[in-house]
Amino acid sequence: MRKLILIGAGLNKDLITLKGLNKLKEADIILYDRLVDNSLLDVVNCEKVFVGKTPYKPSCSQCEINSLIEKALLEDKTVVRLKGGDASIYSRSLEEIEVARRCDAIIEIIPGVTTVSQFVAKLETALTARGISSGVIFITGHKKDGELNEAYNWKAIVDLNMSIVVYMGVKNFMKILNLLLENGLSEKTPVAIGEKLDFDDEKIIVSDVENLFNFNFEIKFPAIMLIGEVVKSSNFFTNSFTIKGEGCTKCKN
Repeated sequence: MRKLILIGAGLNKDLITLKGLNKLKEADIILYDRLVDNSLLDVVNCEKVFVGKTPYKPSCSQCEINSLIEKALLEDKTVVRLKGGDASIYSRSLEEIEVARRCDAIIEIIPGVTTVSQFVAKLETALTARGISSGVIFITGHKKDGELNEAYNWKAIVDLNMSIVVYMGVKNFMKILNLLLENGLSEKTPVAIGEKLDFDDEKIIVSDVENLFNFNFEIKFPAIMLIGEVVKSSNFFTNSFTIKGEGCTKCKN
């Protein structure tokens, strides 16, 4: 059947939905991303093609992925596009949907648990909270060329006083914080960074903006940043700088 199924697989095999797991079994071919739990591929017997992208390194381009989708669809195959997190957030899904439409294919989208939802679960907090944060702002930490999109209205972002989530921003995390500070963000604003979530070497950093600048630490891909008062409700938040991970839990004062 000429069909494209986009499946958000969450961050590990336990976070894919039952519907997503069942839809995997319909595939003639699965194109899977770098952050997908590979054990999910064991439940199906079909062609499997790795199309993951690695930041700032040679990887499969989106154009190549689109071509693979088109070729398989024109062969009347059912193509599963398996993505980490949720397929609708910073995943280039719309470009793949447009390919399927040009091929006159059936399209089905299975939502997944997005990365920030898993992150706030680990932090034991929430993205929104009555009287604290009435909304969430998602931004990407880089453009196609890897540089930060400085055209964002940083003052408007600060003035909304909502939780701010930065995807794909490892290279520019500190630059983003500086721009927010320059536009009125308080130095005491809580911030959390989740690195390699659900990997064996997962690391979570919880601090406020001021303390974050006072410590030397390395952030590796992939990582996500949450900025806002909801972080203060986390079980990991202190008035200093906390790192959970790297084989231990420690608090630097």
